[in-house]
Amino acid sequence: MKNNIPLKLIIASMAFLIGTACSKEDNDDSKPEEPAQAVNDTILNINYETGEFTSGITGITGTHATAADAVYMASPGSTGKYAVAHKVTLGDDTYFSDGSYRSESDAVSLVKYRYAPGDERRYEVSILLKDWQSWNGTDPAYGDNIFQLKMSDNQLLPLRILTKRNAIVARNYQYQDNLITDYRPYINQWIKFRIDVKWAVDNTGYMRIYAKLPNQSDYKLLLERTNFVTFTGNPAVGNVGYLKWGVYREAGKDANGNVIISDNVLTRIAYHDDIRIIKLPLK
Repeated sequence: MKNNIPLKLIIASMAFLIGTACSKEDNDDSKPEEPAQAVNDTILNINYETGEFTSGITGITGTHATAADAVYMASPGSTGKYAVAHKVTLGDDTYFSDGSYRSESDAVSLVKYRYAPGDERRYEVSILLKDWQSWNGTDPAYGDNIFQLKMSDNQLLPLRILTKRNAIVARNYQYQDNLITDYRPYINQWIKFRIDVKWAVDNTGYMRIYAKLPNQSDYKLLLERTNFVTFTGNPAVGNVGYLKWGVYREAGKDANGNVIISDNVLTRIAYHDDIRIIKLPLK
């Protein structure tokens, strides 16, 4: 039996199928999306949303200081519910650890979070200076370290970010430069830092430091150093690199390392959050 399908119906059906095919091609949602920045290259991500000093990562140190409030959880964090808080009071031995007035977290015991020559890494951290008292112009210009890229065995430091006078500065064995000339407008607000480093034992290393202030929508490059030694230790004798965050007070020592109290600002508290290590270059 013949199928007597009207010619008009055949033409209409063909037009519908062609139109549908074109529409699917023009609006194809099945195309792979670009990968989110650094998601696959994130080595460490500490956001403290577990409400613990370790952020749920076994091996992260809270502090070596013995004071009950040398480290505690603060809320809210930079982007979530929690951040970690470190407190140091000069003259109180319970805030004195590892030879200095300090309360700092670190990741030195975890090999995968260390750095070595040849590594390229991005380090991110958000920092809040809690009720930070400004420099009064009469005290010595001591620094209060709030983030460090360290080297083991007392080797020269690759980087300290610290407050000095009323500025936030970057210091290492070779240079000291202002990052933020006046931090006072940003007290009790989150400042985000980003540090890109190529770790090298020769002059092929580089370091770039960025910041995003509370009134800024994106990071801005504040300091760039190229063609210099960034890994200041000796891997052949076991020197390793690692990061520390918290409060380390340079006040309280004289030129011979003897403990003195000469800073009228006795207590410092800093919050830290969103601490990340990311492999470079980004994929």
